[in-house]
Amino acid sequence: MQKSVRYNEGHALYLSVVARKEGTKRGYLSKKTTENSRWHEKFFALYQNVLFYFDTEQSARPSGIYLLEGCTCERVPAPKVSTGGKETLDKLVSELERAFGHFGSGQA
Repeated sequence: MQKSVRYNEGHALYLSVVARKEGTKRGYLSKKTTENSRWHEKFFALYQNVLFYFDTEQSARPSGIYLLEGCTCERVPAPKVSTGGKETLDKLVSELERAFGHFGSGQA
């Protein structure tokens, strides 16, 4: 089993182009920033076990890369959402953060 992954910037850029064209999943997701904990919409592209994110769909270079090697995913029931307003939304966000944990720290 491989313990580490080595890649250079050129290889990462090549894979990001392939991911944008042939990736398994592509689209917009919200990503939470570390500076001020605000959510920003980013364009994501998944290729094999590498998740790239870009500022926009037209961005030439990825803003970041997550290596998903060794990660697991499980389906959890969707929380029930009521019309309780901001308190309910804050509770939903905290439940999702608890369920999924910190998204990762690998960045290009």
